Amino acid sequence: MVEIKPFRGIRYSSRVSGDLGVNVCPPFDVINSDLQKKLYERSPFNIVRLELARREMAKDPYYSAADTQNVWMKSGVLRRDREPSLYFTQEAFEFGGKNFIRNGFICAVRLEEYDHHLVFPHENTRPEWVDDRVTLMGVAQSNYSPLLVLFRNDLNSIIDDIVQNILKNTPSIDISPPDLQRLKVWRVYDRATIEAVSKAFVESKLFIADGHHRYEAALSYRSLVKKRRSILDGESVNYRMMMLTSINQTGLITRGYHRTIDYPESEELDFIRQNIYRHCKLEKWFPISDSSDGIANELSETLGNRSDGEVIFGIIGLEKDSYHIARLIEINNRGTILENSEYSKLHEMIIDPAFSDKRRNISINFRHELTGVIESIQAKKSVLGFAMRPIPLDEFFQIVTKGSRLPPKATNFFPKPSAGAVIQSLEGSL
Repeated sequence: MVEIKPFRGIRYSSRVSGDLGVNVCPPFDVINSDLQKKLYERSPFNIVRLELARREMAKDPYYSAADTQNVWMKSGVLRRDREPSLYFTQEAFEFGGKNFIRNGFICAVRLEEYDHHLVFPHENTRPEWVDDRVTLMGVAQSNYSPLLVLFRNDLNSIIDDIVQNILKNTPSIDISPPDLQRLKVWRVYDRATIEAVSKAFVESKLFIADGHHRYEAALSYRSLVKKRRSILDGESVNYRMMMLTSINQTGLITRGYHRTIDYPESEELDFIRQNIYRHCKLEKWFPISDSSDGIANELSETLGNRSDGEVIFGIIGLEKDSYHIARLIEINNRGTILENSEYSKLHEMIIDPAFSDKRRNISINFRHELTGVIESIQAKKSVLGFAMRPIPLDEFFQIVTKGSRLPPKATNFFPKPSAGAVIQSLEGSL
């Protein structure tokens, strides 16, 4: 069964003056060096100093994160709640010219191996990213960002009634961070409410939408601790902080997760181009806008949404200053739904054959914003870009429930939960 628990979260205290919204940040895997610098300058207490140890501005980033957190705890910048709590959330954001609301709650979920069929992944991970999170957990003894995890509609009426009652109260956190979604948080430590929520999930299954590397890091870290000592049932190391949300909300948005090819060898780039010309029907595409944001919006609208098993993606930089719409010529729909996905087809037929395993991890990069792909091509930091469409939710669930996994970074649920609103300590009990 899925085990939901309250936990004593660590949060920013009232001793931090000014707008608390300047202290949160996106999760580690979407922060590039430019955004990292911007977040550092935004506030001396921005959580990026803890969340992004992999590329933090320090000689030993992991110990720097731990030292910074210790200083903040001792000085009262951060404080741990006294009672184990659930943290109900409401995120408000704009997408495609429309306003959306996404409700959920942050809790501790007992770690389960995938073969238990309680927590379902849907994409493969990169070992070096998992190792990075394991190292940070071991040194800093904390998780700074919740995973985004989905549950099915059959629980919606129960959880929705609880959520609606809680949202009538005044939130303990109400922030509007620059460039991120507005976030309200209600801390709930009432035993009856916690028991009702926990009971509702006993027969449920959970689906990871965002956070595969962090979940697998939690499993790996628990295994490392078990090799050194026995772990008590209620210890925090047995659990992972997650934001749970229902799959049927209008505020659950999926976008394409795009690719760039960076620093390929000449023969690798030639191989990719040959694969494109061999397997795709190409149509030149001409944007109206001059700005990278405008071009990205136009290209996304042109690509549209997937239907009828077609395989379509955008290509940027195939020729100098060019954009193309590529349609796969030979579509064999006799395979599994995973094998027929656009992301699998792109990697299987176009990109992956050009690289060795080692070179593949170096040269293929993932970008959650199409604007960044366009700008990287224009700045000659990347030599080729692929604009991808979002995976339809019904396709997503068919793949996940069959136990299959997509290529890395194939889903782009929007928005990602912010890091820093609630922190999970891995020391001691929940």
